Amino acid sequence: MPALPQLSLNERRLVELIFKNKGVARVELAQLSGMTGASVTRLIGGLLDLGLVSEEPDRSGAQGQPRRLLRVRASRFYAVGVTFSLARMEVVIINLGGSILATRTVDIKTACPEDVAKAAQTATDEMLADLGVLKSSLVGIGISVPGNFGTVSNLLKAHPFFPAFEDDRAVEAFRDAFDIPCHVENDGTAAALGEYVFATDHAGDDPMFFIHIGHGVGGGAVIDGRPYRGANGNACLPGVLYPYNQPRPSGQDLLETLIAAGFALRDFQDLNAISPEADTVVNDWVARAGAQLRQAVRIATGFFDPLLIVLGGRLPTDLNERLVDAILAEPIEGPSRGLAVAPLRASQLGLRAGAIGAGCVPLFHAFFSGAVVDGGSAHLNGRRPMLRSPIVSRP
Repeated sequence: MPALPQLSLNERRLVELIFKNKGVARVELAQLSGMTGASVTRLIGGLLDLGLVSEEPDRSGAQGQPRRLLRVRASRFYAVGVTFSLARMEVVIINLGGSILATRTVDIKTACPEDVAKAAQTATDEMLADLGVLKSSLVGIGISVPGNFGTVSNLLKAHPFFPAFEDDRAVEAFRDAFDIPCHVENDGTAAALGEYVFATDHAGDDPMFFIHIGHGVGGGAVIDGRPYRGANGNACLPGVLYPYNQPRPSGQDLLETLIAAGFALRDFQDLNAISPEADTVVNDWVARAGAQLRQAVRIATGFFDPLLIVLGGRLPTDLNERLVDAILAEPIEGPSRGLAVAPLRASQLGLRAGAIGAGCVPLFHAFFSGAVVDGGSAHLNGRRPMLRSPIVSRP
């Protein structure tokens, strides 16, 4: 399998600027990056050779010699994203523009990680064949899992509903099945990263805090262009505010509330076709959950001073929007005298946030500057690292 590109830090900076500006001339790129024109020309030459960017005339109507604009080629590289719900696994292929090109939903009937990984591999191979995409164009696979990471090891502590991911055996199974870089994130961090990179209305808002409503009440943050994970990969978890033995503002709590009221639901996907007769139950839950989440918004503002707080996860878009309205239905006291809470919006990616976020993780690792540890690394000034074999990464 051909080696994937290993970009220097400065190459990543240029890719990121081109991506964010949706078309930029070389002279503007030099100004934005602080690099000399000669350095930009040299580095852009390599990115053009990789097919990662294209340069085309700007036909916007100006007279005279048209400017030539650089754009990221969304169709040059791809990634696999894998997300999990209670009884299903969703496998998607996304491109560098954040578009889901193909998706497969696979029922999970086993706790054997090798079987789960094999099912994901089969689904991926089928989608690649349907799309006519070579496996060599995949930069990696991102796995978004409801769970946290152990404090004394790399072991994943998955949600109790996901016994197949209780230890590193599952990660090894995915690496062996795909033979490409495999990146595991908790679902809140993956969703936050996908929103930061691909949500057009607020892409690049930094710092950004994401409240993830799924099996639990999770979260994620992007600070200075990179996910903030904490010491063990377990940062940004507002669910600590809501005891497990009491009603919580989680998606799982909503499902259990509806089931207790007599509505037959199996998984989050079933919320898309819920009976209108459930409106009263849902309305009551939204009002209660919104009141609970006001505290999370206030605390996230005080701890991170984010430019934006986004609420999303596994719920349908309309429920996310209703939760935001419920949170903002009453004034929220700022974290300190004279300070207001951060703006709050529903996820623009909606139900796609989990899948896009999972697929975004390997793309971010491959091409964005925030994936490089610091400015003093050997990636700087165009120097590339030695090629490495595919790895499994974790926070």
